[in-house]
Amino acid sequence: MNGFWLEEIITAMKHLGGDAKYQDLYDEIKKQGNIDLSKRKYWQQRVRATVEAFSSDSVTYNGKKDIFFSVDGIGKGHWGLRNFIPADSNVNLTEDDASYPEGKKILRLHICRERNPKVIADAKKMFKEKHNGRLFCEACGFSFTDTYGDLGENFIEGHHKIPVSMLSANDKTKPEDIIMLCSNCHQMIHRLKPSSDSLDQLKKILSNHI
Repeated sequence: MNGFWLEEIITAMKHLGGDAKYQDLYDEIKKQGNIDLSKRKYWQQRVRATVEAFSSDSVTYNGKKDIFFSVDGIGKGHWGLRNFIPADSNVNLTEDDASYPEGKKILRLHICRERNPKVIADAKKMFKEKHNGRLFCEACGFSFTDTYGDLGENFIEGHHKIPVSMLSANDKTKPEDIIMLCSNCHQMIHRLKPSSDSLDQLKKILSNHI
């Protein structure tokens, strides 16, 4: 029975960028309109049961396909697709990004790697283990949790620290390749000429202007 919802959930999560909280997932499934939900009274419970049945992170894992993972930990209701890689056609470049020295195609690949929810979740976990459970920007020290409380809990953006000129289509992003950045610093680091010391460059700029 759980498998009935599987493709619907996978499609919805892909549309949502590879991860979603349950309410967003429900809304997307409604939007898809492939199933007459008026005839399925407990469909939201079925969706939850399906996600958890196909995730080894859950105690109700069915031992078959391991498709989903818990982004923020069990009980938070935030799930992602394992091995999801966003389509580069969905990456919108800003005016600054469009003039990126390495060109649009490889920049899209770079940004896609930064949006992989599984590697970001693993990178966050690794970072928190090293810093007493805290997440903060490695450039400016900003903490979303300190500023926004529960709303900012476990939020940070990930940036691939390896210069895009060194990446190939077959390279796999590892958690240790990701730098934790606040939204502002993430935008600014993309305006720098890509290099292995981009983070140090950004820190120097900040120290001169703060």
